[in-house]
Amino acid sequence: MKLKEIIYNRTSVRIYKDKEVPQSLISEILENGNLAPTAGNIQPWEFIIIKEDNKKKEIVNTTFVGANMNSPKTQKWMLSAPVFIAICGDKEKMYNRYGKNGVDTLLYLDCSACIENMLLTAVDLGLASCYVSGFRIDELSNVLELPPHIIPIAILPIGYSGIDEIKRRKKEDVESKIHYETYKI
Repeated sequence: MKLKEIIYNRTSVRIYKDKEVPQSLISEILENGNLAPTAGNIQPWEFIIIKEDNKKKEIVNTTFVGANMNSPKTQKWMLSAPVFIAICGDKEKMYNRYGKNGVDTLLYLDCSACIENMLLTAVDLGLASCYVSGFRIDELSNVLELPPHIIPIAILPIGYSGIDEIKRRKKEDVESKIHYETYKI
């Protein structure tokens, strides 16, 4: 696929086929994530691959729906994906080079660039995913047994799409987002 087609075909998928994802494809997703640009070439990301059903259930129990972190509803749809990849960030690496701004801002920007590479690679490989960031950080950190300097950034359920047709949400016209020299309404 050409890059424009890959970008256009990337969508958040929440239904997956009951079909295992080969390790070679997971490895390619991780390799391409690792090639993302990063401040000072720090590469603050860490990847945790989760395939075990009980661990996936524990992870889903840390999630919430919408903006309410205390919502009793979880993102149970994730369980249909055969594999999760948790993308975590190393706060210590960023702090040592960039201080508080590194942890508060650059860590998330760098990991997000990595995640976008991973999402696009999944599409290119005929897979689907969804960027999940609605989780209680402390709970997920405990489930993943993260040391204090590592923080979960996102979870990517990965699998073969169980959706026959992509229904894209309408995006705002790009022309309404473009400004020249200064911000103007």
